[in-house]
Amino acid sequence: MHARTLAVTVLVVASAALAACSSDNVLGLGLPGGSSGDTLSTAHVRIGNATATSFDVASKGIVYAGNAGISFGLSSNCTPVNALAPDLSVRVTGTLVPLPGLATTYQIGVNYTVIAYPGPLGGTTFATISDVFTPVAGQSALRVFNANAVGTSYDVYVTDPGESLATATPAFSAVTGGTFTTFGNANADTPRQLRVTNAGSKAVVLDLGNTALIAGQSVTLVIAPPLVGTLPLRFFYVAGCNVV
Repeated sequence: MHARTLAVTVLVVASAALAACSSDNVLGLGLPGGSSGDTLSTAHVRIGNATATSFDVASKGIVYAGNAGISFGLSSNCTPVNALAPDLSVRVTGTLVPLPGLATTYQIGVNYTVIAYPGPLGGTTFATISDVFTPVAGQSALRVFNANAVGTSYDVYVTDPGESLATATPAFSAVTGGTFTTFGNANADTPRQLRVTNAGSKAVVLDLGNTALIAGQSVTLVIAPPLVGTLPLRFFYVAGCNVV
């Protein structure tokens, strides 16, 4: 998907609770975290969890406040690291053994979103993407990550609440397993309804309800696998490290 303006509400708010099961979500995801002040060697990384395993994020061997016990649907703080030699690890909560697969280098001065999601053999896979997109002034930015298995493919619709999808065009098309879309601007308009279908279908498999974003913030919508033994897809949002 090429970046384009999406009809998603932008509300300027300090903070609000995110209720994934609500039909009217306001993405009060909090501030993106502090800066180390060292832009000559630093990158910033936030890690979201789309797995069933709770984990800790350690920086230089230390699990700082806000980076412990990150369960499904939650994210770490925006953590500053040395871009060329990041001493960053993800551990199963309460252990000292790091999970393999995190990036070993980053680009200096760039923010990153990392999604931990189920791997094909039952392990944890990490998907890493840079957050270099800047939303238009007064707007937000939205993109999608499909944390489901390879072979899945979804369309995401952003419409007026209750609007029929019969003639609607997806805002994000054919988002395949393990991939991110590009960002799109989300304008400050009336609330919009986000719905997910299988690619090429109009039958809704996940209704996110009426969703509002925060002006100036970049957000990744994660389409997550169902709970074991169930069928409904799940979702959550990960805020980028850009300062609002």
